[in-house]
Amino acid sequence: MLKNRRRQARRASDTISANNWQACYAFLFQNTSDCIFLIRGRDHMILEANPSALEICGYAQDELRAMTLDSLMDLSYLPGRSCEQICREMATMFVHVAILKKTGETLPVEMTAQKLSFDTDELMLVIASEQTDMSLTRLNAGGGASGLRGLLDAISESFYLTDRDGTIVEANETFAKRMRVGLDKIIGASLYDLLPADIAISRRQQVQNVVTNARRIRFEEFRNRRFIDQVIHPICNDEGEVVRLAFFGADITRRREMEKELETLAFDDQLTGLYNRRGFFTLGKRELNRTQRSEKSLLVFFADLDGLKAINDQFGHEEGDRALIATAKLLNQTFRSLDIVARIGGDEFAVIAVDASEEVRERLLRRLYRLINSFNARKDQPYRLSISIGHTLYDPHKPASLDDLLSLADREMYVMKNIKKRRE
Repeated sequence: MLKNRRRQARRASDTISANNWQACYAFLFQNTSDCIFLIRGRDHMILEANPSALEICGYAQDELRAMTLDSLMDLSYLPGRSCEQICREMATMFVHVAILKKTGETLPVEMTAQKLSFDTDELMLVIASEQTDMSLTRLNAGGGASGLRGLLDAISESFYLTDRDGTIVEANETFAKRMRVGLDKIIGASLYDLLPADIAISRRQQVQNVVTNARRIRFEEFRNRRFIDQVIHPICNDEGEVVRLAFFGADITRRREMEKELETLAFDDQLTGLYNRRGFFTLGKRELNRTQRSEKSLLVFFADLDGLKAINDQFGHEEGDRALIATAKLLNQTFRSLDIVARIGGDEFAVIAVDASEEVRERLLRRLYRLINSFNARKDQPYRLSISIGHTLYDPHKPASLDDLLSLADREMYVMKNIKKRRE
């Protein structure tokens, strides 16, 4: 009888484990950002595709089910090789191919495949991820292991599964490499022991949030000079109680770098290297909101390079460009690195001096006039540089828009310009 009870307990444990794996499998299929396709081996018909595949390829589920893997792939990308040959290669390594999107565009990807058996049918689980620097000869870490183990190691995201207490019950090679620890030392370890102390504290709070609300959370983390998009999913039993947590981590460093490059191109004035009009208003509005919260004042300046048309007409546009570049340099030297200095028009410049008062304004203007005088004293240019500048003070207790502040500074600048003209 005791032996029977042990056998029953063991079977119950096996059933729980199988259910956990099934739930894990479902989470991977539904939530990874990689494309996953379930393919029938004998004719390469697509039986199922995960949400990422539908979104990236642009097809509806029914449309993909009417297609084969052959029609989804751009075989001209690998001339002289059939889909059958490519599938055989995918079973042992990552293969660089291209997917034909519904729009007609091609998407270069790395594909790998895991063979599965279901009744009498042989199926393939095909995983496609954006191309990286991975070698074509990189062997699939899953080897001849189960479909789930192959899927774990084939997806480009880091993945690990923990119990409610943070003990890691499963993980993939990507996570192990990201943690710089062997996979054998990860399984069974506490997640919180693997993380730096400050991150472990915040991760405990995030896990508690997921366990309490039984809802996934998403956040971004910067660690080891990489940007990681993190998602924590709850896995619940039949009673709705969270029993496991699935963690996904996608490396989005290159995406963030590209966004920064695009932002630089979008926000920078190509001639002077200052911010352009778009950059000034985008960053300026952000700074205005920050100042409103901190209840500190700031200064908004509007400056104009006097006589640019005369410089262009008399000495040529190249000399006019040099005058604009010199003006930008003088403004950069006048203001601090945390201030927002921009060229917002042909000969117009604007500056936001953060956390600045009227006393600061006097010091800034004295510094600017001293730099202008030093520039003109060099006499290595055929004209005298002259800048008219006006300002206004932003009081957080009397909110105003950036457009209104710039208009007030512009008005004062024209008063100064008219005074200069009367003196000439």
